[in-house]
Amino acid sequence: MTRAGVKLHKKEPVNASLAVLKSPDIPSVLVETGFITNPTEERLLFQRSHQDKLARALTKAVVQYFEANPPEGTLFANRGKVKKHKVQRGESLSVIAKKYGTSTSKLMQTNNLKSSSLAIGQVLTIPGAASAVHVPVAKNPVETKTLTHVVKSGEYLGKIASKYKVTVASIKRENNLKSDTLRLGQKLKITVSLKDLPVRKHKVQRGEFLGKIANRYGVSVNSIRQANKLRSDELAIGQVLIIPNK
Repeated sequence: MTRAGVKLHKKEPVNASLAVLKSPDIPSVLVETGFITNPTEERLLFQRSHQDKLARALTKAVVQYFEANPPEGTLFANRGKVKKHKVQRGESLSVIAKKYGTSTSKLMQTNNLKSSSLAIGQVLTIPGAASAVHVPVAKNPVETKTLTHVVKSGEYLGKIASKYKVTVASIKRENNLKSDTLRLGQKLKITVSLKDLPVRKHKVQRGEFLGKIANRYGVSVNSIRQANKLRSDELAIGQVLIIPNK
């Protein structure tokens, strides 16, 4: 199984006599993506970016399995193989292409067809799929961050949820809250999209420089430069900087 940024508890898959794994006609695997009793893994499971990693890792593992163990009659088994098909009544080029997982243009090219018209009994060569199955990677995955919010006077769940652009239900679920009642000073874990994080600002103090400020907020010097359109690294005492969330 491909790793997705989490620590594997066992090096090899474990066999178990579970009903969900004993279907006679469907290969099955039970995947434990994390343990909610582990605070670190629980937080990861709430993060969209981590969910994307898990999904891609699982997809890649499934594809690798079927490439190594292709079931008879599937596209995996037929990849690279050439087949013959005898045209039956009512069949069209598009119907045949769909049946074999190819395209009408490939069928026409392979069989040197001038048109898509077919004759009953005509024998067609079906091209095998030569390319491998690729697991797509999200171009713009939603990146998230889990932060801690300390409840202030006058705050309630709806107000906090609105501030971070999340739902009340997600806050309650992430913090195992049984009711909507909050305590002053209570700490809440909230997983938010990076683009929805509140804007942070920093007022430059005596002796501070970009590297020190960047290190304090866990961002890069270059990101602060870009966010503030700085022409140089020189800072003035009292200067207010926007601190990017990434």
